[in-house]
Amino acid sequence: MTALRLSLRSPELRSSPGEGILDPDESAVARGVIRSWRGYEATPTVALRGLASALGVEAVWAKDESSRFGLGSFKSLGGAFAVLCSLQDEIERRTGARPTAAELRRGHSVTAGITVTTASAGNHGRSVAWGSAEFGCRCVVFLPEDAIAARARAIESHGAEVVRVPGAYDGVVAHTDREAARNGWLVVSDTAYEGYEETPRRIMAGYTLLAAEMLEALASAGSAPLTHLFVQAGVGGLATGVCGHFAQACGEGRPRFVAVEPWRADCFGRSLRLGRASVAEPPFDTAMGGLAAGVASTIAWEFLEPLLDGALALPEAVWAAGAEALESGRLGARIVAGPSGAAGIGALLALSGLPGLRRLLGLDASARVGALITETRFG
Repeated sequence: MTALRLSLRSPELRSSPGEGILDPDESAVARGVIRSWRGYEATPTVALRGLASALGVEAVWAKDESSRFGLGSFKSLGGAFAVLCSLQDEIERRTGARPTAAELRRGHSVTAGITVTTASAGNHGRSVAWGSAEFGCRCVVFLPEDAIAARARAIESHGAEVVRVPGAYDGVVAHTDREAARNGWLVVSDTAYEGYEETPRRIMAGYTLLAAEMLEALASAGSAPLTHLFVQAGVGGLATGVCGHFAQACGEGRPRFVAVEPWRADCFGRSLRLGRASVAEPPFDTAMGGLAAGVASTIAWEFLEPLLDGALALPEAVWAAGAEALESGRLGARIVAGPSGAAGIGALLALSGLPGLRRLLGLDASARVGALITETRFG
């Protein structure tokens, strides 16, 4: 039996999310812009009846992001949108006129002289690289030295330059910030820190489209509202966008939100237990590279602190079991998922053998559970 580490908030302590982090009007604008892009289509929300049966719940619904814009992950919703906004801001600052996305795609005289940069574990960097190619600017992506080669190649396929940096992801973020300041580049990071919050907010706004699509798909399927939503944490941008939209759309009827994290990179679980933002120190020793962050984004923690109902820290065997079960098709759909992508499904699969934790989480016969398959398998 696989062990999980559960950090649980008392239901009596549930409260409203932080104000001013996720503006519903700005999020609606982001969703409209992304829906207008060529190649856009909603990714599927699939019923995993085999997993629901194993868990003893009414239903499990999985949002499968492995086909998003042909990039293999949800990240294209945030990073490319933030590249667009950053270019529009910079060109307006230089020329006094704000170009549209269509104008940038046709070619703009200023964009070729602009470089955007970011730190990434892989998928965010590819999204930024793709957005840079779409809108006509140069791109440099900094990766941790142990990032898998397939992710670097995927980023380079969009014309971006990849630079590997020694150490863990959090150190790569600091290195990127220094290089951007030295070279006059635009940082398009999904991690908020002191003095850098506007772009991460935009990325989170883009991620609300994932939640909006999921709610639309559930309504079309005639499903009653979800009672639980398991969402990958990392630095918290995805969780903020998705949980924030569910909270705004569902109000008091919103599902319980449970973050999933690697066993050692569990900054949200630690923060919940201690009641304050806390750091998980590397090395993280995980293949869940997209979730291997020891420091939560500042605005993500501010937003999620009153909103998360729990966090699960996962050993490596959990994602591996989830990925294998998804690929086999025995859960109800055949999906090829990477380590970070399979984490939520792996957590639910592990919970099927842990009745005590299921009771603590309220996973009973009436539960309707949502999970995210955030990426395909690379390499």
